[in-house]
Amino acid sequence: MHISARPLIRHAFIAAAALVAALVVAAPLAGPSSSAIAVESQESSAQLATTSSKSKTVPNVVGKTASDAKAALKKAGLGYTYSPPSGSVVILSKNWTVTKQSPKAGSKVKSGTKIKLTVVKSSSLKAAAPSAAPTPAGPVLSVAQQQALLAAKGYLSSGMGFSYQGLIDQLTSPYGNGFAAADATAAVDSLHADWNAQAVIAAKGYLSSGQGFSHQSLVEQLSSPYGNKFTPEQAEYAAGQVGL
Repeated sequence: MHISARPLIRHAFIAAAALVAALVVAAPLAGPSSSAIAVESQESSAQLATTSSKSKTVPNVVGKTASDAKAALKKAGLGYTYSPPSGSVVILSKNWTVTKQSPKAGSKVKSGTKIKLTVVKSSSLKAAAPSAAPTPAGPVLSVAQQQALLAAKGYLSSGMGFSYQGLIDQLTSPYGNGFAAADATAAVDSLHADWNAQAVIAAKGYLSSGQGFSHQSLVEQLSSPYGNKFTPEQAEYAAGQVGL
């Protein structure tokens, strides 16, 4: 029986054509098209442009050195320009101080905006600063008064607790130092002592003596002309401070 080869060739050609068509249809599914990539790239560029154009808040750099101001602006995503006095050039920025900025602090500007910084030499600011008012000199003490002052300081540091009048009496007493009343008074006045604190010291001494004091008896002892001679107010303050 003889079979013709033509039908077989025809069937093979049809099968091959079908395979090619299938590959062509399936090809787009293998990956994104160039047009899709282009769209995605455009969207990414737009997002970056939007991000870079976001506004920034200008920090306050007035009073900072030019170098510190530059660092602060850089951290905020901003630039800077220095504006020194006419004829001057900023070389070492750490030696210059910002006295004015534009735009002002708190302003909203685009990222990368350059902030104009008016700067002056830091040394010129120090030279222009007003000098502190001189401390008024105290009264000049005589030699005798200076000696009385030394004695008075020694009594206050003894931890006994002296009142203003009690210390003067001690300095002038013939059984004490025997200074003239004027010299003793001048010395005690120049001390500017905290007499409330001295009253507290004396009160603590009485309480630790073991004699036993009430509030009233302690106040009377501290303020008595035969005792410590503190003022009634100082005595009351001391009694309160030691818990009575």
